[in-house]
Amino acid sequence: MLVEAKWCRGGRTPSLKEYLTNGSVSSSGTVIAVHSFFSVLNSNTTRGMKGLSEKNHHHLIHNVCLIIRLCNDIGTSKEQERGEVASSSIACYMREANTTEEKAKDHIKGLITKVWKKINEQCFGRQPPMITPGLFVDITTNMARVAHNLYQHGDGFGGQDHKHHHKKQILSLLVHPLKLESS
Repeated sequence: MLVEAKWCRGGRTPSLKEYLTNGSVSSSGTVIAVHSFFSVLNSNTTRGMKGLSEKNHHHLIHNVCLIIRLCNDIGTSKEQERGEVASSSIACYMREANTTEEKAKDHIKGLITKVWKKINEQCFGRQPPMITPGLFVDITTNMARVAHNLYQHGDGFGGQDHKHHHKKQILSLLVHPLKLESS
């Protein structure tokens, strides 16, 4: 956040690559993933701790953090109108590519799709199998799913318009699940 504050104060708009390098850290995804993992540890999962330092896991965490950051930027883009250019991937890409906001949003949505493909490959695909306990992989990928869900219709935290949508979705999943009729 300090880097973004310096960019804003200096009136500098970083390149999209610079922004995403910093944004993957400022998303707090790494801190949340590690905290979540250690909060659910038990004696069976402590044996796999050595695997957390493997390279594949750094890429997984980085990609999950990118999903959090990019989905947040798409979902909160209306809030960015207050002039904080350096704190939005959309604004960075607009300036870098000299394009419209709509095309920039489409580009960012395309990046989200590419990052999801990387996450899926890292978890289930052609990448070498992960050594880390499946629990850590589950926690990190679920974080990305939650972020994507919260921001898919706008700001899932502060936006009043979509709170009803999220409440309805949670109720339908947990309180009033789909009823199957037997024939």
